[in-house]
Amino acid sequence: MKIGFAKSYKVSGTTVADILLRISYFYGYFLDMESESIAFPTNYLPLNQTISKFDILIEDRRWKFEDVERVLGDNSVYVTILRSPAHQFESMFHYMDMRKFYNVSSFETFLQELELGNIKNDRFHDIFEAGRNQLSFSLGLENGDFANETAIDSFIEEIDNKFHLVMISEYFDESVILLKNLLGTAIGQMLYVKQLPRSEETKYKLTEQNTKLLEKWLSADVKLYNFFKRKLVKSLTKNIREEVRVYRKLNTELQKFCKVYQHVTGDPDPSKQFGIFELDLIRSNRHGLLCDLYFGD
Repeated sequence: MKIGFAKSYKVSGTTVADILLRISYFYGYFLDMESESIAFPTNYLPLNQTISKFDILIEDRRWKFEDVERVLGDNSVYVTILRSPAHQFESMFHYMDMRKFYNVSSFETFLQELELGNIKNDRFHDIFEAGRNQLSFSLGLENGDFANETAIDSFIEEIDNKFHLVMISEYFDESVILLKNLLGTAIGQMLYVKQLPRSEETKYKLTEQNTKLLEKWLSADVKLYNFFKRKLVKSLTKNIREEVRVYRKLNTELQKFCKVYQHVTGDPDPSKQFGIFELDLIRSNRHGLLCDLYFGD
């Protein structure tokens, strides 16, 4: 089976990638992590080289179907994951420390400037290309189409037609069970512990008013997210909900067995919790094949 995973920023994508990494271990799949250039795939794969060996591809830059299909070939399975747009943007803002880019001193100031209409629509950083409507942009929607309802509808239809599964972060366990069924793997191979968690002290508590303000600005993402959230919820049968119950129990048992703890890597002062190096890591106090597979460096 050939699998392509479109990974955006701050959507629990790292945890999904970890699950796929372990699948590659269990089944001997070859995994490629494109990590440096959006000029994909010619910057690292000679055009005359056989490309049929790529069984799993995780892409955390902008998704381009024509390039990915060129690498994976026909009959591939495509998966991505979305998150509530307002919370995704807040998390990304802090993760990448976008204060300087938006010329604000804090996320609260950003919201004030957004309400005044003073926030630019440019994208942050040449490589990351982070910014407004990140979910849609990462999957291929152009900046110029953010207010074009016809283009957005066509884009959502294309994603719906080409992706076999669109996971939802707020329904993560349910999404993983759907992924398990899609890939035909065993439930024990899909266990996880959430990676790169933020402490509660570093999260900005969005009010209902804040959320509405952000969702208006992120309207393309909201439309995309709502479509696939509704679709996922409709697919949750009684059997799937029972699988989720068993799955959560197994995940809890794994954490207890491996004696999981959160290793703090950032500054203990919440006001300084900005940037990609200020995230805690999940570690285990028990070693051995099983625990090292899930929690090893």
